[in-house]
Amino acid sequence: MVRRMLVGIATVVALFAAQQASAQTIIYLGGGATFPMGDFGDFANTGWQAVGGVLVPVGPAGLSVGAEGFYGQNNHKEGEIGFLENSKTTPYGAMGVVSYGFQTSGKLTPYVFGGLGVLVHKFSAEGISQSETQFGYEGGAGIDFALSPKLGIWIEGRYMGSSDTQFIAADAGLAFAVGGGE
Repeated sequence: MVRRMLVGIATVVALFAAQQASAQTIIYLGGGATFPMGDFGDFANTGWQAVGGVLVPVGPAGLSVGAEGFYGQNNHKEGEIGFLENSKTTPYGAMGVVSYGFQTSGKLTPYVFGGLGVLVHKFSAEGISQSETQFGYEGGAGIDFALSPKLGIWIEGRYMGSSDTQFIAADAGLAFAVGGGE
């Protein structure tokens, strides 16, 4: 199932990329802190995540579609009943995303985004490793600051989750425009 979903996401991105050859594709990389919520927050500490993806402009100005991957880690709280010492959860996965950037006259571009895909919840402790793959979702908002026509920095907040794992992430990173005009 995961493999079929990833192939589907890649196919959609490739089709949009072919249609938008003259537009600038955005590649982004970043990371930040994750704050577990719900049942996940009952046993997991604040952690970290890395995120990277590609966005291709489609339709009206500001609208983009793409795909992203993420990988993170949250250590577990010491002394929680039922959890082994030095245990951790590693959430990772891939999402198809839709983003909308609000056009402004300056260098700041506020944006909102949402995504659907897969989120893997991997539990690890000494001698134990279990993972569960589930339908995942995300939504968030951020601000991109253009350093040049082809380079920007961004900061955002996002909510990510599945039926068992929910967290808020505060991320920042770099965005690179490739192809197309300026």
